[in-house]
Amino acid sequence: MKLISFPGDAQFPTHSPFCLKAMCLLEMAKVDWQPEMVQDFEALPLGKVPVARVGDALIPDSHNIQAYLESRGADFMPGLSRIEKAATHAMIRTVEESLRLGLVHDRWLNDECWAVMKEIFFAAVPEPMREQAAEEARGHVRAGLMSEGIARFSPEDRQARFDNDLEVIDAKLDGQQFLFGDTPTAADAAVAPVLDMILTLPVATDLRKAVEARPALAPYVARVRDAIYPDVGKVMQGFFSVAAE
Repeated sequence: MKLISFPGDAQFPTHSPFCLKAMCLLEMAKVDWQPEMVQDFEALPLGKVPVARVGDALIPDSHNIQAYLESRGADFMPGLSRIEKAATHAMIRTVEESLRLGLVHDRWLNDECWAVMKEIFFAAVPEPMREQAAEEARGHVRAGLMSEGIARFSPEDRQARFDNDLEVIDAKLDGQQFLFGDTPTAADAAVAPVLDMILTLPVATDLRKAVEARPALAPYVARVRDAIYPDVGKVMQGFFSVAAE
């Protein structure tokens, strides 16, 4: 199996939380997989990554990739009750549909963060075109966040919403190793990458400071990294060896 994705760097195997979630699910399912660099978004089923390539079939979106792996026998919620499985779904939605928007907002619309992130995101673009490509992409992201509504709020209102999201995660951990006990689940594959990328923002934004202020969260992210993240060096080598072919 191949996973079409954005590449990362020495810190993350990919800069996309959804792509990293898919990588974690593949690791949890013990699937033999290789990364594949995204070349043409228009050729992808939904025009975005991640996409799993299985033979001639393309499976887009991390949720669909999870469903495919489950259809092949993977269990990402081992031992969980019906209520816990429902709570897993709600937890993932809280992070992917709300808290993740805070990460995107700070990466792209915080001017100090953007000055750093655009050099990371667009490093592969030749210098003469890099600034224009970065600013065009930033405009699209800004429009999307305005449409979502999150960019319309005041900084105080926006952070209040994210504080509520963080309280959900913090309260659910409550001294546990992972969100639902001693074993990583689908919830950890979705939640930890977003927290991890917030914690490593290059500027101490209000959102980063709010995550840092909750002492259980950084150690939790470290445990998930150790348990289900893929090997960064191996993934990055896979990206560029494929690109060189």
